[in-house]
Amino acid sequence: MPWTTEEQQEAQAVYREMALTHFPGDVKLGLNLGFYRTFAVPSIARVLAGTGKLTRQPRIRAKATGELMYTLIEHGLDTGEGEAAVQKLIRLHSGLAVSNEDFVYVLAAFCITPIHWIDTHSWRQTTQAEKSATHTFYSLLAERMGITDVPESFEEFTTWMDAFEVRIFRSTAEGHSLVTATRSLLSDRMPRLLSPLADGIFTCLLGERLRNTFELPRPGLLVRGLVSAALRGRRFRMRRARTHGPSSRAAAPAA
Repeated sequence: MPWTTEEQQEAQAVYREMALTHFPGDVKLGLNLGFYRTFAVPSIARVLAGTGKLTRQPRIRAKATGELMYTLIEHGLDTGEGEAAVQKLIRLHSGLAVSNEDFVYVLAAFCITPIHWIDTHSWRQTTQAEKSATHTFYSLLAERMGITDVPESFEEFTTWMDAFEVRIFRSTAEGHSLVTATRSLLSDRMPRLLSPLADGIFTCLLGERLRNTFELPRPGLLVRGLVSAALRGRRFRMRRARTHGPSSRAAAPAA
């Protein structure tokens, strides 16, 4: 889909504001959850586990990936910093036994998972402008990386992603090894008091489709109730802070 230079810049600005100002914690968590979804794709899990980098040094690898993504978000795709980050992504992924469809799915996971998390658990839902800007950002990234056949709207991308997961998600030894190696990236952020429940909370955050794919035990009723109550309380506190706090004006929804 062709975009004018002005449309590209506007979309990146809307996505940047959403990710860095309106929903900073939600987007970061959503990107992490999106990354976990890629472990359920056998071909992607095979490549990620095969390099050994993510299983041996999960924190270092996750930090490096996050820094690249946030360089693109903060600086834009067409600045010097952004272009360098895109070229590094291309080098890192060149020669890997991953199909174009798999690369489209990775972009879908990063594009759609944070939006779904925000719409379900954050202080307000995203606007249509924010959804469209997010889709445009990842479509532009796809163009620059030579990835083709990205669906042409956020809604079409969401439908495509769901159908892909139903068709492709499978339990594999590689996927299990990646989940085991990286689960501490989320569980270590939990308060020490909740450490005995960390595995169950982690599984709740992954959601039912990933839990079933990875064949993880369903968390008990106590843990599910605790997570649900904590997320509702978090949403209430965030809404109250946005409504009554000094940042309420800056946090108004994008038009």
